[in-house]
Amino acid sequence: MHQCAYVYCRARLDDPAEPCPRCGHPPDPATLRDPAFFLGSMASLTWLPRPFLDLHQILPRYPSIERYQLLAMDQLGISRCLLQSAPDEAPSLQGNAGLRAVRDAHPDRFWISAFTDPTLPDAIADLQRFADEGVRVVKLLPVTGWQADDSVHRDFFAAMQDLGLTAMVHTGFFTARHKEEEAAAARFMSSRFGDPLHFDRVCREFPALRVILCHAGGAVFVEQAAEMVSQHEHVWADLAASGVFAAERLVRREIAVDWSKLVWGNDGAPYAYPLNLRLLHRAIEGDEALIRAILVDNPTRLADAVWT
Repeated sequence: MHQCAYVYCRARLDDPAEPCPRCGHPPDPATLRDPAFFLGSMASLTWLPRPFLDLHQILPRYPSIERYQLLAMDQLGISRCLLQSAPDEAPSLQGNAGLRAVRDAHPDRFWISAFTDPTLPDAIADLQRFADEGVRVVKLLPVTGWQADDSVHRDFFAAMQDLGLTAMVHTGFFTARHKEEEAAAARFMSSRFGDPLHFDRVCREFPALRVILCHAGGAVFVEQAAEMVSQHEHVWADLAASGVFAAERLVRREIAVDWSKLVWGNDGAPYAYPLNLRLLHRAIEGDEALIRAILVDNPTRLADAVWT
C-alpha cells in the first residue's frame, strides 16, 4: 500500500507517481521548494477568504526564510501572523532572539510569542521581561515533563495573569521528528503531558488568564480540548498541524465544541501552507461559513483581545 509522505495526511495513494489527491504533496518532496510549484499550489486555493490570519506559525532556521514566509503570506492573503518561539535546545527553529529580530523588521506583519519554562528559577523574571518588550503571548511546552496543575507552578501562572499575558500551550502528541535535538540536549519529550485537562485547575483559579490550546489536543486529546474550550470562557484552541486530526474528529464524531473559539495556524515551513490549508478544508468538509470563522472572524476577535 502506498501512502502520502506528509505526516499530517498519510492518505492512501492509488498512484504514488502523482501528487496526493488529499493534500497535494508531490511524489518528490524536493519539489515543495521549487518556486513554480510553491506559487502554483498557493494559486489553486481559490476558496480562501482574503485577508485572513495565521495564529500559529514557526520559522525554521534556513537561509531566506523570512522571504519565503512573506511571499507565502502575500500570495495567500495572510495579513498578519503569530510566530511561535522554541527553546534554545531546538536549533532547527527560531527562538526568542531570532523572532524579536523578525518582528522588529516587519512590525506590521508579525506578532511573536516568547518561550520560557516554568520549572526554571528565573521563569517569572522572564515573564516580566517579555511584558516589558511588548510580547503578549508566552509559549509553554508541558511535554518537557511538567504539569500545569502542580501547585509549584501557581506563582508562575499568577504572574502571567497579573501581567496580562496569554499562555500558548502545546497539547496532544508531540512530534517525534526532533529526536536528535532531544538527545543532544539530554531532554526528552513525553506526550502524556500534552493532556489539556492539566490546565483545568489553572483556568479555574486564574479566570483572567487567557489560554490557547495548540493543536486542540490533536488526535489524542481532542475531546478534552473541546471540553476545555466549551467550559472555560477564556480558553481557545488552534487547529495547527496535528490540529487537523482534531478538526476531523470534531466534525465526524459531532463532538460538542464552541466553534467560535477555534483558530488556525500553519505550524510548518512556508511551503507547507497549501498542504495544511487543503487538509483543513477537507477536515471540515468545505463548510464555507466555518472556514471563514476559523481563518478570519475568530482569529480577529482573539487578536483584538490579545494585542489591543
